[in-house]
Amino acid sequence: MSNRSFNREVKTLGTIRHRHLVKLMGYCSSKAQGLNMLIYEYMENGSVWDWLHSKKKEVLDLETRLKIAVGLAQGVEYLHFDCVPPIVHRDIKSSNVLLDSNMEAHLGDFGLAKILTESIDTNTESNSLFEGSYGYIAPEYAYSLKATEKSDVYSMGIVLMEIVTGKKPTEGVFGEETDMVRWVDTVLGSAAREKLIDSELKPLLPCEEEATYQVLEIAIQCTKTYPQERPSSRQACDCLLSVFNNRGASYREMQSGSDI
Repeated sequence: MSNRSFNREVKTLGTIRHRHLVKLMGYCSSKAQGLNMLIYEYMENGSVWDWLHSKKKEVLDLETRLKIAVGLAQGVEYLHFDCVPPIVHRDIKSSNVLLDSNMEAHLGDFGLAKILTESIDTNTESNSLFEGSYGYIAPEYAYSLKATEKSDVYSMGIVLMEIVTGKKPTEGVFGEETDMVRWVDTVLGSAAREKLIDSELKPLLPCEEEATYQVLEIAIQCTKTYPQERPSSRQACDCLLSVFNNRGASYREMQSGSDI
């Protein structure tokens, strides 16, 4: 990271405060050694990637997964709508969604984040490098190398699919001619859609199962090929909140019905 980029990141992240973003606590810089380091608050439960893909941890239950999905969306919404000027994260993935002691989601690693209105001096800092993480990068970024809020929404959609299916974005189960987005989109509309749900979650109540499909529907919208067809992070966040709240209401209705 160049000193110019580092200084800009420290200045930007130092002003960001949101419950679903990892807080920047400080930084260290050594001009002599050419080293720069950002210090973030400690997230004791690691990343969502660890919980989904490592056998060392307990299984994430559905309620926790839905809470993580909502928390991630709220963090992204804050960057896009409440920061002035807006910020594009550019590297949203499950390994960058960190969990605190209460399993609350915090989006971290702003090493690639950019302020939408900032002007990049191409003489001192390259803006033509392909940056991001394979499996999470929006298709338009591959040819335009221009990240927007809708690029972040696409990456968030991939994480939503990951949360429900428990699968990595680049697993071989999708086949050589497809990817996670096409796989979810195809199977979700078939009679075999139950296989989209992480086996670690089963069995689920009918209302819970329906909630997982609704999250996948939102994820499909977020990962549309054309950016203009995707919802904003605010719209996606509102939809996820609705799923979370309605899922809870459905469960309470079932419980109250069983008490009669």
